[in-house]
Amino acid sequence: MVRFTSYSEGPATWAEDLVNTYNVVRETEKMPDPAALAELLVAHGVRIRGVPTRKDLDRARALRTALREVFGAPDEETAIALLNRILADHRALPHYTNHDGEPWHLHVADPQAPPVDQYAVNAAMGLLGVITTTGMSRLHICDGNRCEEAFVDISRNQSRRYCSPQICGNRASAAAHRARRRGAAADRRGSPP
Repeated sequence: MVRFTSYSEGPATWAEDLVNTYNVVRETEKMPDPAALAELLVAHGVRIRGVPTRKDLDRARALRTALREVFGAPDEETAIALLNRILADHRALPHYTNHDGEPWHLHVADPQAPPVDQYAVNAAMGLLGVITTTGMSRLHICDGNRCEEAFVDISRNQSRRYCSPQICGNRASAAAHRARRRGAAADRRGSPP
């Protein structure tokens, strides 16, 4: 497993998780209401005060679209420009802190900012950490048939093509196996006795 900057190790998955709350192929919404947004925020350690509003949900969905653009960006320059825009739009506030007995370290999200802004800034910084330490080639959209989930490839040799090797990878392998068997059967039928 590849280690990125300490800032991006967790937050890079924040971007994946938000982008994957909507399946663009099946048009399946996995974040249908503010309560689902609250679950996502809490799962990633974002402190919330009460259930998010419908406006928060709309902002999170807009962020989801912006982050998907990053995963599909044609080059690093475009991806970084998109991420810089997210940082500006969500009021990033770089500052050092030594909370909870930890040594001094960088935070970029204003702790007083709305939860969606905190999530946005952390997710953007996570992806920036990946891109600036190992390059754009780590950001992918799944090659699986009818999938298109986003993921960060943390394999050593950057060989991952599927969001889930166990699901999409196995489906692709099974489909390729069936195609080879059909091809072999057709060759046998077409060859002279």
